[in-house]
Amino acid sequence: MWSMNQQLAYKLMAAFLVFTMLGSVFAYFFIGVKDDTTQEPINPETNTDKYNEEFWTVEQPFNSISDALNMTPPGTEVAYYIDLESMTPQMIQWVRQDLQLIQEVDKLYKSDTKKMYYAKLHEGINETPPPFLLLSTMFPLKNDFDYIVLPNTGNILQRQDTGAINIMGTPVIYAPEKTASEVLNILYGLNKSVTSYDQYETLLKNIEPVPYQMVSSNVSFAKQFYFGVGLINGSYERTTAYLDVNSTAIKKLNQLKVNSTQKGFEQYQVNQSGNYTIVKIVSPELFNVLGEETS
Repeated sequence: MWSMNQQLAYKLMAAFLVFTMLGSVFAYFFIGVKDDTTQEPINPETNTDKYNEEFWTVEQPFNSISDALNMTPPGTEVAYYIDLESMTPQMIQWVRQDLQLIQEVDKLYKSDTKKMYYAKLHEGINETPPPFLLLSTMFPLKNDFDYIVLPNTGNILQRQDTGAINIMGTPVIYAPEKTASEVLNILYGLNKSVTSYDQYETLLKNIEPVPYQMVSSNVSFAKQFYFGVGLINGSYERTTAYLDVNSTAIKKLNQLKVNSTQKGFEQYQVNQSGNYTIVKIVSPELFNVLGEETS
């Protein structure tokens, strides 16, 4: 059983995650809302092969949120990167309970999710469905769903359960048709494309990859925000980074540092350089670093 402090920390982190989630996109993911535009049927043969090797063509680095943002069209408002394979059992339990989307991705592919990235993109006027990008890896490898292979592609699958596009590989791409087309242009276009990494590059260029990473440009206390949790020398390290953090938040961050030793932190650093602020805290207790305020 968790202590009362651990339970409180868990609730605080859960509230933070819920605050940054957007439910309308998840409804599109898994309830199966389709594009309203009428499409001519394309030879309505469907397949439920569990694994068709010819479809698995994507081969891209997928080891950090920076890798994923480099595959994402510009305009990311919030994005999460989860590497379950690199997490401790306690971290896996926390992430699976707080980020219910992981269970939905398991169901989407009828396989166990190993790595996952989800980005909510800036929504244009009357844009339906809302733009998003889901990247993931799984084991065992499966394309066990009903699909139609789009004409003249050979490997671009339109799912019959959701209407979204799947392109299989490492990572698997899942997105509305317009977003999927933009991703393919980034990966295989002749000219270098602008990506969401360009948007967050300065914030992330000095950040080491860790199993849990999040970026957002949709918080009240800064123009951009980063949150990451990983393991260092047997203890949990949480890094938060801010672009143009407001004065109230920076004052609070410095106040929190004052009694950090009494709160059980082995390390507590608040560093500022120009418009950027980076806070690193370390504790042997996962829920200690999760429960510490971020603003």
